[in-house]
Amino acid sequence: MRHLSMSLTVALAALALAPACKKEQPAEAPKTEAPKAEAPKAEEPKAADLPKPPSPAAMPGAVSATSAMEGPCPLPGEDPASCPTKPATVDDDIKIAHVLIGWDGSLPGKKAGRDEAGAAKLAQEVAHKARTQGGDFVKLIWEFSQDPGPGIYEVTPPMRRRFVPEFTAMALSLGVNQVDIVKTRFGFHVMKRVPFDFVAPDKPLVAVMKDPCPAEGEDQAACPSKQETKPTEVEVTHILIAYQGAMRSTATRTKEEAEKTAIQLCHDARKKGADFAKIKEAAKSDDPGPGTYPVSKDSPMVAPFKQLALSLGVGQVDVVESDFGYHVMKRGK
Repeated sequence: MRHLSMSLTVALAALALAPACKKEQPAEAPKTEAPKAEAPKAEEPKAADLPKPPSPAAMPGAVSATSAMEGPCPLPGEDPASCPTKPATVDDDIKIAHVLIGWDGSLPGKKAGRDEAGAAKLAQEVAHKARTQGGDFVKLIWEFSQDPGPGIYEVTPPMRRRFVPEFTAMALSLGVNQVDIVKTRFGFHVMKRVPFDFVAPDKPLVAVMKDPCPAEGEDQAACPSKQETKPTEVEVTHILIAYQGAMRSTATRTKEEAEKTAIQLCHDARKKGADFAKIKEAAKSDDPGPGTYPVSKDSPMVAPFKQLALSLGVGQVDVVESDFGYHVMKRGK
């Protein structure tokens, strides 16, 4: 789905881990029973499941918006236009950007590393940053949000019941550029209403492979290179190396061990004459799906997976990290 819940799923078939911004839905709160398309079952992995983890904003219902923001608005340095004022009328076309800050136990399948009090404190800090004159909310999403989706969602009449009631209620109470906080069972949502035509830029990929390519014995053709024109659709095969604390992971290895393994697998896959299928089989990928997926701009996959896939040339191999772990990826066509 294109809501919060659409973001990550270990079954990388949809691995483009998060829906495209064009159809983004507000950080939807994942339902008690994760939607089939979002959480692939180990016994019946589906491509659509792989890239979508549960979303903390989608649930039917309607309640009044209760702000979790503390103190007056604006504080020194804050933009008065960011202070919430209930609109006289509710528009049909509403788009919300949000930062989800959870605590241990609030995020299905993921450890937050903080308690509820710590989450509340951080949410206040992020909200104040968001209200600062000239603040960049998208960068706050990239830095702090634990929403596996894009963090920007359309809250239109057909979509409103897909989010947790508190999220929807707060969305409908905000005017454009206003910022507030609402608490749900998934965490604290620092929310900002943005213009309906707003489209967020893709988050820059963080390079995992830092050594020059090709290394000794590696094939130059396997080295990532900037494409003159980006393909609209590709097919990639990947090896998922998960770690303790990653989304829906049962792996026992540490993050450091997973990164080291992924880097070595990438070097192995770049060697001349390397057979990626055999490397994948020996590595025992943590992706319960087929491991090979078609990827396009609108694929319901997590953003890092989709971005890397669409940046590779045929035969090129690279690594990217997502909330599910490290993905060693080779483009087939």
